[in-house]
Amino acid sequence: MPVLQKRSFDFKSTALFRQPCDANVPLEEYEIALNRCNTKRLLRMIDTFLTIQEADVSQGVSGDTLTDVRQKGFTIYIDEDRKIRRPNTRVLYGSEALAAVGMAVSPPPLQKPEEIKAYADFMGQHYAEEYVERDMTQAADRFCLNTRDSLDVGEDRVFAIVWREGRVFKRIIKGGPINNPKQQRALLVCPGDFILDTLTGAVGTGIKALSPIK
Repeated sequence: MPVLQKRSFDFKSTALFRQPCDANVPLEEYEIALNRCNTKRLLRMIDTFLTIQEADVSQGVSGDTLTDVRQKGFTIYIDEDRKIRRPNTRVLYGSEALAAVGMAVSPPPLQKPEEIKAYADFMGQHYAEEYVERDMTQAADRFCLNTRDSLDVGEDRVFAIVWREGRVFKRIIKGGPINNPKQQRALLVCPGDFILDTLTGAVGTGIKALSPIK
């Protein structure tokens, strides 16, 4: 008996590192036209991101500049005039920039004006960019039983870069691949007259609206 499934997709991309995609190549199991060839593109993005150099004073590494990172392909703008923001990107400053790479900072108890200014100047040296890449599929069975099997599968990543005084201070990839099967005990809400049709052996309009996955 075929298993009836409902699939939903959550796709967000910066469209960085996109290359021509052969439309004649068959779609993978969890691919649709929207995310065709996205896995290969994301792998290129990860490989390139890992070439970004962080500053390391002990090793004499000064860290990549903003220009260096741009030349490697990471930019929050679509146009050369830097007027059109790339989708699914974010710019952060100061403490928010540090928090983006897991370095949340609470301001110390400062009282003197010079201390407050020094702290503000230090935090002002930090600038961050985030690039969001999400390619998720949820497949859920549609049998009207006392269990509901579902699967969340795909990629959910955020690429974050922090510069300090114009040099890359830290860069991290948050998230990663997801393969999360679930089983819930509950009576499902059936499409249309599914229960009656199942008992009588008839084929109802609710079933016809769903595609069988064999």
